[in-house]
Amino acid sequence: MKTVQIKNIVIGQGKPKICVPLMGKTDEELIKGADDILAVAKEYNINIVEFRGDYYNNLGDLALLKDIMKKLQDKFKDLILLFTIRSYGEGGEKLSFETPSISEINTFIVENRLADMVDVELFSGEDICKKLASLGKEKGVHIIMSNHDFKTTPSVETMVERLRAMQTYGADIAKIAVMPETSNHVIDLLKTTAVMRDEYDETPVVAISMGRLGAISRIAGEVFGSAITFATVGEASAPGQLTAKEVNTFLNSLS
Repeated sequence: MKTVQIKNIVIGQGKPKICVPLMGKTDEELIKGADDILAVAKEYNINIVEFRGDYYNNLGDLALLKDIMKKLQDKFKDLILLFTIRSYGEGGEKLSFETPSISEINTFIVENRLADMVDVELFSGEDICKKLASLGKEKGVHIIMSNHDFKTTPSVETMVERLRAMQTYGADIAKIAVMPETSNHVIDLLKTTAVMRDEYDETPVVAISMGRLGAISRIAGEVFGSAITFATVGEASAPGQLTAKEVNTFLNSLS
């Protein structure tokens, strides 16, 4: 699988990299959350911090957003800072404003190099995905394209098709997260991951089966080919997330 290096962290090589969410509503909550993560980052091998912008009260004020992003960049000098606005349709918080749009905020983050990675949802549309992927390459900001289904697990063919579309649109990393209704859905997710690794290795792939049924997918990435796993230091950002301590223990045991 092709790898992506950000700072001294190589995504797509060895054990899945551990990403934890940062979901404060205020600057004070974010700074405290950042300090809590930093206190255990080395012990639990945390590599990536995902700032969930959809939780942030000042998301629509670009000046205030720029200020907190710079503070977080200073905090996470040795870790990857991932900026994400998860849309309401894909499990995010409902935004209280219409302008600026999610794509405009993401463009602002990339243009000003305020994060190491930015999440762009596949269903934002082909034009937006391609535009942000191109801008990311120009500015040196990596784009992780994503798709989330909190209701069910599509077919293997559909999941592969979506991940392949992300690669075609220029994603540096392709991510899919789905909700299993049966154990066979978890198997389908793991099969999708292996197919992407073995047949379409243009980018690292992140594949997650959510909820209790899918928990195994969060620790089996090294076996099947998922490059990042999501865990918690505090509040979870998706169903079925394990703690960073638990995930690190499981990854070390499997490795």
